[in-house]
Amino acid sequence: MIDFRYHIVSLISVFLALAVGIVLGAGPLRDYIADSLTGQVDQLRQEKDDLRASLDDAQARNEDSQAFIAAATEPLLAGILPEYSVALLTLPGANEDTVEAVSEALSQAGATIDGRLGVTGTFTSPGERSFRSGIAGNITAYMSPEPAADASVESVLGSAIGQALTGYDPYDPAEFSPEATSMYELLLSSELVAEETAPSAPVDAIVLVAPAEPGGEEVLTASLALTRSLAQVPGGFTLLGPDTADGDLVRVVRGDNEAADSVTTVDSPGQQTALIITPRALAVDLSGTVASYGFADGVDAVLPADPGLEPPVLPEAEERPEATDTSDTADPADTADPATADADADAA
Repeated sequence: MIDFRYHIVSLISVFLALAVGIVLGAGPLRDYIADSLTGQVDQLRQEKDDLRASLDDAQARNEDSQAFIAAATEPLLAGILPEYSVALLTLPGANEDTVEAVSEALSQAGATIDGRLGVTGTFTSPGERSFRSGIAGNITAYMSPEPAADASVESVLGSAIGQALTGYDPYDPAEFSPEATSMYELLLSSELVAEETAPSAPVDAIVLVAPAEPGGEEVLTASLALTRSLAQVPGGFTLLGPDTADGDLVRVVRGDNEAADSVTTVDSPGQQTALIITPRALAVDLSGTVASYGFADGVDAVLPADPGLEPPVLPEAEERPEATDTSDTADPADTADPATADADADAA
């Protein structure tokens, strides 16, 4: 009985509230509610119009900035890398559009792209480390200087890649040394490196393009060792990649004291500005200065200064040693005086 009365009271309350609402909505509160709703709609419409205007303004400013950057690219790159040869190297996951754009920018700066190669997943995969160890043990026989006894497998192979791309014949500096050729062939046959276009001669510099997305810890460790080793090879070296997440290679390099002091880095690869910064950063590195460039926190500068490089000069060729002709060395018995030989025979 109590439950029934409770339900009756509840229903009466609901209908009473509904009736009061109808009366108020149709009566004294009608105009207030209508005006309030109209005001809110007008406010939302104005906010939408303001946001649209702000977006249009931002897009216009961005288009103006891009137009300026495009116009400034040629004068900012002209003559930066006069007659330098550059090998373009990529890590797994590098953005192909970035690689193409950087290649074009380096060419605009006066460089020749001589070799486009990709470091494969075999180099960075944790599961392939024992295989890499075997290759590293074989390739050290061709390396000069030889790696330190405590160098990691990836450090050894990174140095080998650098030497394979830059090692020249001391008797003909325009050609690869036999050791460099042997290392290059071993790296290709072991599929640690994939060849898109082969280098035709020892290069003056290397640009490494990092992955577009952060990598795992073991992959980063291998990539860091490769990067540090390439930076130690004679010639110029620059690493290009994002610096937006903790797993980005550029951020890892910049956070490593030893690597930061030896590796020139450029961030923001997806922006047009990076295509101006990268060739200039490589030029500064070739001049002997290591620095970080771009828009990430803590970089040394946004835009590198022009170091005013002159075209590279080949090292002076060493004189090739003359081969010894053993056929000219006569047997003493053959050169003995016949008369003396007869006299010796008679005496006997």
